[in-house]
Amino acid sequence: MRGLIVSVLVLAAVGSSAGVASAQPGLSGGNDINAIDRSLRIDEDKKRARETERKEGLAALQAGNFAQAEKNFAKLLSFAPTTSDASYLMGLSQLGLEKWPEAKASLAAAVANEPTRPEPKARLGVAHVMLGDINGAADQHDALSAMWAACNRCDGAQAIADSLTMLDKILVAATKKPAPATAG
Repeated sequence: MRGLIVSVLVLAAVGSSAGVASAQPGLSGGNDINAIDRSLRIDEDKKRARETERKEGLAALQAGNFAQAEKNFAKLLSFAPTTSDASYLMGLSQLGLEKWPEAKASLAAAVANEPTRPEPKARLGVAHVMLGDINGAADQHDALSAMWAACNRCDGAQAIADSLTMLDKILVAATKKPAPATAG
C-alpha cells in the first residue's frame, strides 16, 4: 500500500513538472532563461561598443585628429549610461577644433559629472578665456584653488597643482597688456 502511495505521488510530481516544462516562456511564472541571456548579451554588446568608441576616440585625440575624436566621443555620449569622462574627452576634442562654445558646454558637463576632478575645471577655464570671459576663467581658478587648499597632500595634489599652473599661465597671457608699439 505504501509503495502505491509513493508511486502515485511520484507520478503526480512528474506530471505537474511536465506541464511547467511545456508552458510558453514567460507564462509559467518561472524565469525565462533565454530572455535573460539575450538581455545580458545586449548589455555586453553595448559595453563593448562604448569601450570601442572610447578607445578609438582616445587614439584620435592623441594623434591630433580632433574631428575624428569628436565623432567618437559624440557616439560615446549617445550611449546611456556612458563613461564618466565622456564629456571631458568631448570637451578636449572641441578645444582642439577651436569650437569654444561647444567646448565650454561639454566641459561644464564634465565638471558637473566629476566635481572633484581638477582637469575639467582647468580646461573649462581655458574655454572661458578663449570666449573672452576672464571672470568665468577666474571662477574656475578659484575652484581649483579651493581644491588645493582642501587637498593637504591628497592623492590628486599633483593633478591640482598642474591644473592650477596651466590655468595661471593662460590667465596671465590673456590679461597681459600688450607692450606699447615703438616707432622705429
